[in-house]
Amino acid sequence: MKRKLKTIFAFLMLFGLINNAILIQSCKQKEIKRESVLDSISHVEDSIYFQIDSLPMLCDELDMKGQMIDIGDCKLYCEVKGKGMPLVLINGGPGGTHHCFHPWFKRAEKFMQVIYYDQRGCGQSDYIPGDGYNFRQAIDDLDKLRIKLGIEKWAVCGYSYGGALAQYYTATYPEHVAGLVLMSASTLLHNDAIYLSRQHQFISEDEERRIDEIYELYSEGKINSFQLMYNKEINGDWKRQNFYKPTKEEAIRLALYEWEHDTNFNSTMGSSYSRYDFQHVFDNNPIPTLICEGKWDLTWSAEKASIFKANHPNAQFVLFEQSGHNTYREEPDLFFSTLKNFIQSLKPVQNEKIDTWKTHVKKIISPQEELFEREAQFFTFLKKEGADEAYKLYRSFRENNVDKQMFSENGMNMSGYEYLYKNDYEQAVILFQMNVEAYPESSNVYDSLGEAYLQAGNKKRAKEYYEKSLDLNPNNENAKKILSNL
Repeated sequence: MKRKLKTIFAFLMLFGLINNAILIQSCKQKEIKRESVLDSISHVEDSIYFQIDSLPMLCDELDMKGQMIDIGDCKLYCEVKGKGMPLVLINGGPGGTHHCFHPWFKRAEKFMQVIYYDQRGCGQSDYIPGDGYNFRQAIDDLDKLRIKLGIEKWAVCGYSYGGALAQYYTATYPEHVAGLVLMSASTLLHNDAIYLSRQHQFISEDEERRIDEIYELYSEGKINSFQLMYNKEINGDWKRQNFYKPTKEEAIRLALYEWEHDTNFNSTMGSSYSRYDFQHVFDNNPIPTLICEGKWDLTWSAEKASIFKANHPNAQFVLFEQSGHNTYREEPDLFFSTLKNFIQSLKPVQNEKIDTWKTHVKKIISPQEELFEREAQFFTFLKKEGADEAYKLYRSFRENNVDKQMFSENGMNMSGYEYLYKNDYEQAVILFQMNVEAYPESSNVYDSLGEAYLQAGNKKRAKEYYEKSLDLNPNNENAKKILSNL
């Protein structure tokens, strides 16, 4: 299911790029009340800001001494502070930077060693794609960083999209993980009930109109990505993922330093990691795990936290009552006391338990990785020969491999949208039709095919597929809205 430009951009950044809240301020020992999303205050600026004030990176203000770590085929930017159990922070995105963790994790440096880094293709690290940015490459890069830093075992902390990386890394290299911390993490679960986003619940109609105008300016090339992000934030877009309204300074630093990556990195990595399904991967996970969720994290549905928790049955779970997507920013006292207790409680895990779990994990993940190899070959063929020939290849493959798939649902869905965005409706319909044949029980594939027919002007077929999507998922609000208009 895809929406217009502003929603797509927002969703790709869902996975951790809108990381804003304000510091607790005090005046004469009294706490100043902070505006929250629950106040429902509508605010639209008088004009668009084309000039953004310059502020230094918090790394410089905090005197963080960074270094470039050579991991073989590229160098990763890294900062290390504190002593004790090493904890590596994995930021959100795809396409964000380590800057989102400053200055908050200064607190953690008092009881552990904190490792900040930028992923390959992001922030201050090398923009060297190798064979192409992908999910497996990202976790292998992280383990190479561990080796270069001389660390045998560390705690891994993933935020938003970084939570997906942290889960995949832990499932792949559990012998090097002392503990797993997941903050507002992407789930790696294919469950439609998770993705019923509530991000526009508190944004007023006036704010929506202004944000639309800002996206229009961006699509016309009249403002850059920094101006886009800053103007969105100060015109109500902060309400999508924050509980508390950010300060002007935080909005500036978000725009300047927290969303920086190589061209097409976020879309490439987004299509790579979203294909994985980690249902039951953590059933017997022996690695101590802490899950932190914000009650007002509108990125996903209200059911997301409970669904995610169920997939980590052995994890410690903490719900933050006054937080959105940023628990460590919005309730820092509770978050860092919880983190400290968790880190100090970590004990060695028996190798036998780790080996048993690795065998369990391999049975779930290996078939997926094999599928993604076939998918990569299929998409290469698709780009070379076109959708019609690719469809013939797909039908031939399924006739001889009734128990296997040639591509993942998410991978094909995103490929179909590449053609749809170019207004190549005929090719897009073919690809979405293949997805319907491959995954007939998915509500989303019918929704996408309905959208392709709708954009092509075939309302009759669009109505047919939107109705099928709604039959499979009665909570599909997008389908309901479009069918009411039709």
